[in-house]
Amino acid sequence: MTMFPFTIKVTNQSVERLCRITSQNRQQNLDVDVQMLLHQCEIHQLHALSHSTRRHLRFEILNEAREHAYQAFLLFLRSIAESEVFLPTDLLNRYPHRQYCLLMSPNRSRELLDAYNINGRHSQRLVTYIDYELIVEARPQLLDTEAYLVSPSKYTLFIRQVNEANTIDVYRSDFIDLAVSTPPPLNLHAQDVIDTVQNSFETEFDESPRWRQLLMFPISQEPENSAKLSKCPECDGQVQRISEDSYFCLDCDWDNLQPLR
Repeated sequence: MTMFPFTIKVTNQSVERLCRITSQNRQQNLDVDVQMLLHQCEIHQLHALSHSTRRHLRFEILNEAREHAYQAFLLFLRSIAESEVFLPTDLLNRYPHRQYCLLMSPNRSRELLDAYNINGRHSQRLVTYIDYELIVEARPQLLDTEAYLVSPSKYTLFIRQVNEANTIDVYRSDFIDLAVSTPPPLNLHAQDVIDTVQNSFETEFDESPRWRQLLMFPISQEPENSAKLSKCPECDGQVQRISEDSYFCLDCDWDNLQPLR
């Protein structure tokens, strides 16, 4: 089962052999130790349960273990991720990859997507910034100040279940770097990410909140013989006409628009 940005391999062995491709396009064999306790569930009289019940329990515990694995992965990122600004194009341009996973807290993820989708660009978790695609992944274990940028499917780990008399134990391996030709995980500041994305799109479209609101009004064709207002009556600034006799000023807050109902 794939858990972006790392994969989980379920095994029955305490030691696994993994073959990966190095940056020199060569195969490398790794012996993987799957003996680190990840999750333990105590079950009274486990041996007395029916086969179907035990099978259902093992399935449920495996799902719980996957969530514990993600918690361990976030601790792993906190210890190895390199601090960077958003986005470090000088670093990322050294690699051919253009898609990354952006891990943030649920609150920060919503803020980022709201900032990006303010003009109705997308409704999904994909943010396109400069020449990069960022898949926004919300993780409740993260603080609102945290953000991590990781290459997709960069890491993997093995997990295995062991049935004891009254417990089901789940063991895991360490996290293994499968894609050594991709950038290391990057540790970003969540507010910097949101501010950068928001400011870049506001600059691109040159839209203040007032201008975005006015875009909801249809721009009608100008009648041939209608009298036009050429200057703002309050500041003599430039005015924009959006209907036959409706204007707003581009330099101050004056307008003669009918209020929305």
